[in-house]
Amino acid sequence: MNKILGMTRDIEKSFKKLNSLTLVAVCGSLLFALVIGLYSLSFAEKQRQKIYVLDQGKSLLLALQTDAIMSKDVEIRDHVTRFHELMFTLSPQKQTIQENLDRAFNLADRSAWEYSQDLAEKGYYSRLISANISQQMIVDSVKFVGTGYPWQVETYARQYVVRESTVSQYSFVSTCQILEGRRSDVNPHGLLIEKFKVVKNDLVETRKR
Repeated sequence: MNKILGMTRDIEKSFKKLNSLTLVAVCGSLLFALVIGLYSLSFAEKQRQKIYVLDQGKSLLLALQTDAIMSKDVEIRDHVTRFHELMFTLSPQKQTIQENLDRAFNLADRSAWEYSQDLAEKGYYSRLISANISQQMIVDSVKFVGTGYPWQVETYARQYVVRESTVSQYSFVSTCQILEGRRSDVNPHGLLIEKFKVVKNDLVETRKR
């Protein structure tokens, strides 16, 4: 009888050990699956934060940003800078001027076209061509005004007007707001400039070449 009781106790102990090992194995598997899941989510998030930033409109650079808001700020500043370079860096050839303006119009709404039409009606582009005048825009900074969407920005720049014998420098400031759009070959950032307005374009100095 005692022998049977002893065997029963041994069997019970074996079952308890087996249950303990099974529990440890299950917990270990769950922990491993949790770690793998968290790693996969982290990896996917890092991949999602990869964006492409336009390098002066010529090449695409892969930019890794840990902060999505910071990434969008970079894209907005590049978009606005590129727009101003296309609109205001001009050579005295009609075809080149029109090509630059057309590319700028792809980045903005009708307000940019209306601004260029106003200049055209005043004979601005005709004078550039007839007097062999070149124009260069150098953007110093693009600053965000306030918070929220659509993004409000101010652009501060220097504009140089190069004539045969002189170079004139102008202090330039413009305002606009930025909307989300769709990315395309002609608009890599998928942003749209709205309500474009030049608020300052004052002569700073004129010097001889």
